[in-house]
Amino acid sequence: MNMTEIVVRIPTEVSEELLARLKKDIDMVVRLRVARELLLEKWDERLARSNLTEEECLTLGREVNKASLKLWKQKGWVG
Repeated sequence: MNMTEIVVRIPTEVSEELLARLKKDIDMVVRLRVARELLLEKWDERLARSNLTEEECLTLGREVNKASLKLWKQKGWVG
């Protein structure tokens, strides 16, 4: 897979420890954002022919969020 490089400028006074943490954090944020955007594109393609109204979609989304939260609580992943 081809990759594009992004340059982030950090002051030279930053410690090596902080720099290492920043690299990990930035990498994670970028990966999550790219995954989100790709997922949204796929969903847009799949839902393009949907007959659901915007309100129905919002209602279904809220139901999914509630069910997910309940499951996460049961597994102890959230308080």
